Amino acid sequence: MKTRKKTSPFRSLAPAQWDAARLGGVLGNFKGKKILVVGDVGVDRYTLGAVERISPEAPVPIVRVEEEQLKLGLAANVADNIRALGATPLLVGVIGDDRGAQDMRALLRLARINPAHLVVDRKRRTVLKERIVSERQQLLRVDYEDVGAVSGVTRKAVERQVAELAPRCDGIILQDYQKGLITEELAARIFAIGRKHGVFVAVDPHPKAPVERYKGASFLTPNTKEAEALAGMRIVDEASLIEAGRRILKVTEAKDLVITRSKDGMAVFHSDGSPGLMIPTYAREVYDVSGAGDTVIAVLGLGMAAGASLEDSVVLGNLAAGVEVGKRGTATVSPEEIRLAMDLFRSA
Repeated sequence: MKTRKKTSPFRSLAPAQWDAARLGGVLGNFKGKKILVVGDVGVDRYTLGAVERISPEAPVPIVRVEEEQLKLGLAANVADNIRALGATPLLVGVIGDDRGAQDMRALLRLARINPAHLVVDRKRRTVLKERIVSERQQLLRVDYEDVGAVSGVTRKAVERQVAELAPRCDGIILQDYQKGLITEELAARIFAIGRKHGVFVAVDPHPKAPVERYKGASFLTPNTKEAEALAGMRIVDEASLIEAGRRILKVTEAKDLVITRSKDGMAVFHSDGSPGLMIPTYAREVYDVSGAGDTVIAVLGLGMAAGASLEDSVVLGNLAAGVEVGKRGTATVSPEEIRLAMDLFRSA
């Protein structure tokens, strides 16, 4: 008796199947688009040096500091990616009244991103993540942050900024890093504002947040760990991946779901029951995965804002992520780098 071969509900998309001209056109259409980015913001500080000996005071390495770098972090990194792709980000988040806030504003101005829409809460510390690195090895990360819920006054100020800016935007990206800003109430208001003005709200969720917080999102972009937490189950094979996707779509009522799977690429699900899409990773060299999810949602959001299909947007997002992980720390990707990556994979 012959056993029937089990068919996968996913379509695959190899580089040979890409329409390079159409994808290139999508990248060109990023210019002029405006994306509202809402979420926790912060500064990434990289302390770079060399380890030459162990401390006599404790069994820990001594790092001789050679360089310090400051970069935009969290939702500010998403905004930076949007700017690098030729579009205009409008960034809404919460900062304190401290040195970190000064660094944040300076970095935003350097990146040509308007800091005027940030809400200042003098009782909170501006998020700072410091990474101490020797050669290619990260030795330690130190987080300076307040993670308690923001005050009602601050949350209302953020909501007012969103309501004011949404009519001027082509889409909204909601970045939840569980630093106290995004609550179920605020998320619901942002989803309602998006519906009112006919723009999508894309969500990069947090694994410790209840999945119900994201009910009303247009589409979500969790990584595998986040998808497992949102679905309440482990993802160990294709069957469990499919079940996790089904659960998340059911609760959030999102139209689409994109699960980023690191070396395994991306899995795309649709709520209308149409076949999903499985795309392999396009990374050639992985140096640092920090910020890859920020790059993905920036590209997906711009693709949707530019009128591209989700399929084309995901291909471009996957290519962009492959470029980003080849760089140190949180980094941006340009349209030219995405085009080059596309050409390399199509000719391989």
